[in-house]
Amino acid sequence: MSSRQRWYELRSSLWVLPAIYIVLAVLLAIGAYYVEFGLEPAFAMAPILSTGYSLTQTMYSTLLSGVLTLNAFTFNSILVVLTSFSGQFTPRVLFNFISDRRTQHSIGVFNLCFFFLLIGFFFLTSSMEQYTIFPVLGVLATAVSVINFILFINHATKWMQVPSITTNMKEESQQRILNTLLYDLEAHRAKSKSEVHEPKTEGEPHVVASETTGFIQVIDFGKIVKEAARDGIVVRLDRRIGDFVLEGIPIFSYWKTNEEPDLPVNEKKYRNLMYLGKSKTEVQDIEFGIRKLTEIAIKALGNDEPMTAQDAIYQLTDLVFSISKVTRFTSYLTDDNDTLRLIMKDEQFSYYVYSAFTYIASYAEEKPGVTLTLLEALVILSKALETKDKNCCWHYGKSIARNYSGKLPQDYDQVTFMNHLEQLSGSVGDKDKFYEMLNDFVEKELLDKKLVDRRKQETG
Repeated sequence: MSSRQRWYELRSSLWVLPAIYIVLAVLLAIGAYYVEFGLEPAFAMAPILSTGYSLTQTMYSTLLSGVLTLNAFTFNSILVVLTSFSGQFTPRVLFNFISDRRTQHSIGVFNLCFFFLLIGFFFLTSSMEQYTIFPVLGVLATAVSVINFILFINHATKWMQVPSITTNMKEESQQRILNTLLYDLEAHRAKSKSEVHEPKTEGEPHVVASETTGFIQVIDFGKIVKEAARDGIVVRLDRRIGDFVLEGIPIFSYWKTNEEPDLPVNEKKYRNLMYLGKSKTEVQDIEFGIRKLTEIAIKALGNDEPMTAQDAIYQLTDLVFSISKVTRFTSYLTDDNDTLRLIMKDEQFSYYVYSAFTYIASYAEEKPGVTLTLLEALVILSKALETKDKNCCWHYGKSIARNYSGKLPQDYDQVTFMNHLEQLSGSVGDKDKFYEMLNDFVEKELLDKKLVDRRKQETG
């Protein structure tokens, strides 16, 4: 496992941050013990805050059971609700909630209060008649636990609202996009092939196969470029991040160059820079982040919740636009001397547009509201994109419209349908194709001929 993958797993694990809070609870209890027993005479002037040993012990046992009951009730209720949400939308909802930092901090605070009370309870001894620090801190810990309970319920209630779920997933994916595209790739990515110095390669490429079975989770692009420059080779990746490979399937190839023709190449070194695992992760897999939102939209359609699907579509639009802003989509990575060192599988921006909308469209072929939302999303995306990327929006807009097999019973829906297609065609200057499609839709009885004729007169 790479250090980055390990860090991702640690940040997503529920136990790490609460464990830190437990350590803080131990340190706080030890500190309170030394203050209580070491500075005993200093608290003689504060009898109002002092309690006897018997009362302190009773108070701690009562507070302990109360805080434990509060914790158990809270998390049991939340997990029941989240389990229901997971079945309704996606199992990843539970994972995302658990990995949320505010959730982990809330659980950590509960643990801090409970373990402080537990350790403090065992520190109490009948050899000391009056206590001041432990009673005060015990009451404060319980008060903090109650306040944290209120804040946690508020956080959970807001988080489990559908717009919050989709927004959180989108923002998490956007963060991964910045890490993967901006920091990992863009530092080495060439703007175009013409700017790349291609070293002279010798013979046929050497093919390297996978030694294990699994999903490609992380590729250390920077180290591959660095090692390829040191060994004087050019590496070509034969698989993408997120691909499933079997043992023995080629994962990359390399050519020796005239820079270091006789230098032996340690293939295992490069193989170890491609990390395989049992499942897909979001560490570098941009498409996986897109598919999470797509899955919510599809599940919502299956549950007859079109508004949830529409919200997921809008978040997908923002996510796809984020991808377009931070990458140049060239397959060539170069070293510090602009010499070609790594060739990736060719990727186009249209591929991410396809991943975002096509699967939803196939499930919404008879749902006019969702289909119109998909076309609207493409219009919004087209207006925000650079000219070179607009054509894919029109391409998928045509595909979604032609594959729609339902009806548009209301005139307003038909007008909206035509408006979206007209705007998409206008963004690439293909109005002739737009009018040709209108005639086809009239023949299919999807659009009313009077409305189409009126549109042609208004724009003609």
